[in-house]
Amino acid sequence: MSRTGPAIFFLIAMTAGCDRAPPTKREPAPAEVAKPAAAEVAKPEPPKSPPLPAAVTLLAQAEHRQKGGGAAQIWALARGQNAFLGKLEMAPGGKVPEHRDPTEEYIHILSGAGKFTIDGQSHEVGPGTTIYMPPGALVSFENGAEPLVAIQVFAGPEPAGKYDAWEKVSASP
Repeated sequence: MSRTGPAIFFLIAMTAGCDRAPPTKREPAPAEVAKPAAAEVAKPEPPKSPPLPAAVTLLAQAEHRQKGGGAAQIWALARGQNAFLGKLEMAPGGKVPEHRDPTEEYIHILSGAGKFTIDGQSHEVGPGTTIYMPPGALVSFENGAEPLVAIQVFAGPEPAGKYDAWEKVSASP
């Protein structure tokens, strides 16, 4: 057999049957269709609340709450169905005790500094630092000698509900 013999044999073997139409797919008879187990049956989704209207909020108009006579303050800049955005301030030496939140949380520090602990690992943080906390992370914070100003985001509005217990601050004229 010449050198081209195996190549021709390979081509014939590879193309054998290529000129035939693909087999048609047979639909199963109703008796052949497997019924899903009770656990596999899709449960109806609860009705979704209607979307919130768009909003533009000035800081002076944002809901403002405080704790400890102003030792910690929050301005609710935006609260939707899927997230919360707030401006957070903390007095020098303030502390956030260990806690866990059920959703992701982000803090971006604008001014001030302190020690942030996530799942047992401590980090010195200051202006320009962004902190990501996964759901369920054990976190705490100790503020330094200067007031802290930060932007806070919860990926889900539920954790921000803790601020509803804080004292509401009346808007200044």
